[in-house]
Amino acid sequence: MAVITISRQWGSLGDDVANMVCQRLGYQRFDKATMVEVGQELGLAADVAKAIANYQPAPKNLLEKWFGSTQRITGGDPSSWTFSARADALQELSVASLMEIINAGYKKGNLVIVGRGSMAALQGKPDVLHVRIQAPKEVRVKRIQQQEKLSYDEAVAAVEARDISDVDWIHRYFDLDSHDPQLFDLVINTTRLSQEAAADLIVKALAALTAKTK
Repeated sequence: MAVITISRQWGSLGDDVANMVCQRLGYQRFDKATMVEVGQELGLAADVAKAIANYQPAPKNLLEKWFGSTQRITGGDPSSWTFSARADALQELSVASLMEIINAGYKKGNLVIVGRGSMAALQGKPDVLHVRIQAPKEVRVKRIQQQEKLSYDEAVAAVEARDISDVDWIHRYFDLDSHDPQLFDLVINTTRLSQEAAADLIVKALAALTAKTK
């Protein structure tokens, strides 16, 4: 009943590797549909769970469900709440809900969770293998250029923007550096390794981890 978290850079082929790992192990990928299902099991409305699965701020009614009223959140008249403060509170609550969904998924076991701060949410769990999949920027730019049918300059801009966004998100909500190798049990560079080879490494690492924790 183990779980694998996969943190990946855009263009590193991390999603392909995750799918191959699922096929090899018979694990379920913790995708958006699964997240919505688990969120509903936790009592969230389908639209709320769907918003959280898509990295969108939780609707206002989720705030009120958790805290009773916007006045309790703001500590005063909601009319005095700035748009920025409201947006920040909604996003913070969305992340908290996301972590709750991930932990509920973890309890089910036999999952591969890609991204979504799962490596932060499940740090310290003995039966979780944390994997980082990456590649140099130039390699990823060429892959994204071909995949998205972009010009070279467009691909560079897109990859750089995505890298900044991903790093900032992890730092803001978990105070962690997603490039820190100490957060992971296994770091794989897919510049020369195929997706199949990367998946094989993960499967072997999981077998070693589960043997150690028995």
